[in-house]
Amino acid sequence: MLNPVADCEGWLAGRAIGALGKPTAAPDWRVRPELPGVAAQSAAIEDVLQCLARGMRLYKVRSVKKVYRRRYQLLLENMHLVYRRSRKPFFVARKPNVDIFEVEEVRQGWKTDVFNGVERKYQRGSRSHYLPFSVDMREDRCFSLILSPKHETLDLVARTPNECELWVRGLRHLVANCKNTRRDQEYERWLRDQFQKADVNKSGSLNFQECQGLLKQLNITMDKRHCQALFHAANFKKHKVNGEDVLDRDEFVAFYHSLLSRPDVDAIFKTFAGHSMNVMGPEQLLKFLTQEQKMNVSLADCKRIIEKYEADKHKPQGFLGIAGFREMLLSEEHDIFDAKHRQVCQDMNQPLNHYYIASSHNTYLVQGQLVGSSSVEGYIRALKKGCRCLELDVWDGPDNEPIVYHGYTLTTKILFRDVLESVKLYAFRESQYPVILSLENHCTLEQLKAMAKHLVEILGPLLYKKPIGDKETAMPPPSALLNKVLIKGKKLNKDLSLDEDEYSDDEGTAAKTSHGAVLAKELSDCVNYCKATHFKSFEEAEKWHFNEMASFSEVKASKISSTPEGAQCFVRHNSKHLSRIYPKGTRTDSSNYDPIKFWNVGCQIVALNYQSWDQKMFFNEAKFSLNGRCGYVLMPEFLRKGNFRMDSPDPSLKKKLVLRIISGQQLPKPLETTDGEIVDPYVVVKVFGHPLDNQKVKTRFVRNNGFNPTWDEEFELPVHVPELAMLSFTVKDESRTGKNMKLAKFAIPLDAVVRGLSPYHHK
Repeated sequence: MLNPVADCEGWLAGRAIGALGKPTAAPDWRVRPELPGVAAQSAAIEDVLQCLARGMRLYKVRSVKKVYRRRYQLLLENMHLVYRRSRKPFFVARKPNVDIFEVEEVRQGWKTDVFNGVERKYQRGSRSHYLPFSVDMREDRCFSLILSPKHETLDLVARTPNECELWVRGLRHLVANCKNTRRDQEYERWLRDQFQKADVNKSGSLNFQECQGLLKQLNITMDKRHCQALFHAANFKKHKVNGEDVLDRDEFVAFYHSLLSRPDVDAIFKTFAGHSMNVMGPEQLLKFLTQEQKMNVSLADCKRIIEKYEADKHKPQGFLGIAGFREMLLSEEHDIFDAKHRQVCQDMNQPLNHYYIASSHNTYLVQGQLVGSSSVEGYIRALKKGCRCLELDVWDGPDNEPIVYHGYTLTTKILFRDVLESVKLYAFRESQYPVILSLENHCTLEQLKAMAKHLVEILGPLLYKKPIGDKETAMPPPSALLNKVLIKGKKLNKDLSLDEDEYSDDEGTAAKTSHGAVLAKELSDCVNYCKATHFKSFEEAEKWHFNEMASFSEVKASKISSTPEGAQCFVRHNSKHLSRIYPKGTRTDSSNYDPIKFWNVGCQIVALNYQSWDQKMFFNEAKFSLNGRCGYVLMPEFLRKGNFRMDSPDPSLKKKLVLRIISGQQLPKPLETTDGEIVDPYVVVKVFGHPLDNQKVKTRFVRNNGFNPTWDEEFELPVHVPELAMLSFTVKDESRTGKNMKLAKFAIPLDAVVRGLSPYHHK
């Protein structure tokens, strides 16, 4: 067992290998004397983690009326948080542990939907009427774990503020280290999992039958005699269990590496190292990197690269072997995604309307449009994905508290102020560039005033409500609005009137209620650069002030852009004003429209249902992977100038894409696969973007090999407007009887594709 007070990074590096040879230790639930008091704020992190490793009592909260006493303990040797029922000596049927690697975030206080409900009960003074066990649920005792991949929450209450701080500090330390785990450590962790899965009888070793089962899990078919040869070659210690040859952990690693032969990479190596050579010097590496990879490197750079990747100390010093070359080529530095886009790399001093802005529709929903949950988690998830424009449908609520939900439906309701609290906490964690709150108001005057009060008091200095200067003629750049929140909404005229045609929201639901069309001056004063204005025609919009913007349904926007004249007008309009596109009202399943056709004509705020992971959100994520995932992507210059013609793009923009699909490795099986069935993979490549560029090619399929298939096929594709183009790769399984199932997919803007030999690591 690893020392629980050792350095945490040491655990992460060592636990994967250290746990390979034996089953995971069971938690020790023996009653122990309490540790001397540990002050959470001042204690060394080792002492904090030791406290958590010993375990302590917490209360698990599912709702304000469902609270369960549990004893939680942190198992440091395998990085799991486990619990048992306080009065029962066995685990419950539900999953009794949490893998720290699956914890996205540790939140302190009332920061989830469950605890927001607790907060409301406290505010109403009804604490004593519902809390079991006389649990003190004050905020300084509460914390939550957010778990991937479904964003579930584990909401817990400690007995004292100090114990709460111990858990928060210790868990945040571990989560941060897990997120910083290097690729090689992740690989060792994966290797440990494969060993444990293959070790059916939990003996700490693998016999030949278990190794064969492992090969099936790895999606590869192999001749039995060849497999036996690899097995016996790896069995250099000659261990036996029950008379059978077995591999221990180290031998298993050797066996696995014998499966990793990459003839495709080895052939590239020999091309530059020489066919009779098994090492590559810095001169040969320089030739490879400059000629094949088109990289700007020096001989000194190549020497440093060799030192970094050559792990075999038996190789001559200063030379790179095949294994080191393979590791280098498959590293993140040679990924197909241009490394410059891993951080903000574009000009951020252009007007706001010259950028594509990552935007969410009905952000509060986590399911469908008619029933299901409204949740602050919708806002938190969107912001953590880099979204910069959020939507709030606001209605009158009880006790003069505005609520957010999808009006006239059965969706649940959340408080407007709870949404703002979440925005305040998460708006600028992933990106410092401005967040736009798109308000759809359905409130009476008093609650509009309450909205304005919450905006000012909760967001404080984050809220940018400075009036537009008389001399301003264009939108400010993102760089001038760092860490600021803008409000998109209706605004009163100078005479405090509201234009008669500004009463409808995006969905066509009347904001004009029985009390008449109203807008509180306090809320109007919060709106500056994003004034919502009703669109009549492009001719009429020519008279708009630069801060006026319109929202278009996907149907209306599609109709406008369907003709060459309409598309050109849209491009010209968007070069001066923001435009927001939203899904049609019949998308009750929260499906999404194709955003690409609206990006093509320069629409900036193309709002999608972030809660739905479909093909369209797949493209959205690819689009906003650019520019450091900051949520702002600079448009091509021809769109910013407003003179682009969709029907006849400039011929000088055209380029030829030469694409060679070489090989794959360790492809996943489809979820619907039959046990033991090996896939027959092939690759489909599509280009999306300008209508002239939409095209598809595919490789042949490789029979019975999902482990290391080789295709080595080359395609030439003309691309008329590269700056609008997106490349997608889909790996499918060729089926002789049914549907060809997807194994993996990936999309990337053509602007971010690097030249040369590049891997993509599917996650």
